[in-house]
Amino acid sequence: MADVGEAIRHLYETEFNALVRHATYMVASRDIAEELVQEAFIRLMTKPPRDEARVGAWLRTVVNHLALDHLRRVKVEERVTERVPTVVYGPSVEDVTMMELDRVRVQDSLKLLAERDKKALMLRHSGYSYREIAERLGCPAEQVGVILIRALKKLRRAYLGETDSGRVRGVEA
Repeated sequence: MADVGEAIRHLYETEFNALVRHATYMVASRDIAEELVQEAFIRLMTKPPRDEARVGAWLRTVVNHLALDHLRRVKVEERVTERVPTVVYGPSVEDVTMMELDRVRVQDSLKLLAERDKKALMLRHSGYSYREIAERLGCPAEQVGVILIRALKKLRRAYLGETDSGRVRGVEA
C-alpha cells in the first residue's frame, strides 16, 4: 500500500504542472485548472485505472473530461442567467418629476407658437408624411420642410425663453 501512495506522490510531483498547463489552456483559468487536476488525482486514489502502466494517459484523459464538463457547466449557467429576467427599476421620482416639468414646459412653449406652426409640429410628431401635412395645412408639399424647420426654431426659442433678439427672457445682458 505504501508503494501505491509513493507512486501517486511521484506522479503528482512530475505530472501536476504539465496537467495544470494543459487544463489552463482549456478553461482559461489557472485556479480552476489546479482544482481540476487535484480532482483527477483524487479520482486516481479512489478509483484507479485497471491498467497501471497507463496511469499518465489516464490522468490526462480524466483532466480533459473534467475540463470539458466544467466548460459545459459554464455554458449552461450562461444560458440560464440569460433567461433570468433582471430586475428593471422604473425611473426615479426625480426623473419622473423632471420629465413632467419638461412636458409642461414644451406644452407652454407650443402655446406661444402660431397655430400653423403648432399644427405642423404636432402632425409631424404624430408620424404624418410631408404630403399629408401639406394637405392638412393647405400648402404645397415642398414648403412643409421649411415650415417645420422654422417652427422647430421658434419652439426651441420659446422653450429656452429667448426673445426674438436672441436674449433669454428675464435676463439682462
